[in-house]
Amino acid sequence: MSHFVTGLTNTDPRVTAPVFKQYHHVQYGAELRPLEIASVSFPPSTDTYRYVLLQNQFDPNDAICITEVKVYLRGKCAY
Repeated sequence: MSHFVTGLTNTDPRVTAPVFKQYHHVQYGAELRPLEIASVSFPPSTDTYRYVLLQNQFDPNDAICITEVKVYLRGKCAY
């Protein structure tokens, strides 16, 4: 997997499917190999969000498999 997008939104993705990059997002610009850990940071903001999204534009044979996502807020794990 490579060049995926991590996004933040207040729109429930179970109700309205997110449109790729149509939310507050950060692009992960490198390749991520199996079992590798990635870290994505957003610039400081006073805005608050409810949902964290992970998206990628897939080729027909690509897949995404994420075993764990941790969200940290000002140095504290918030999951």
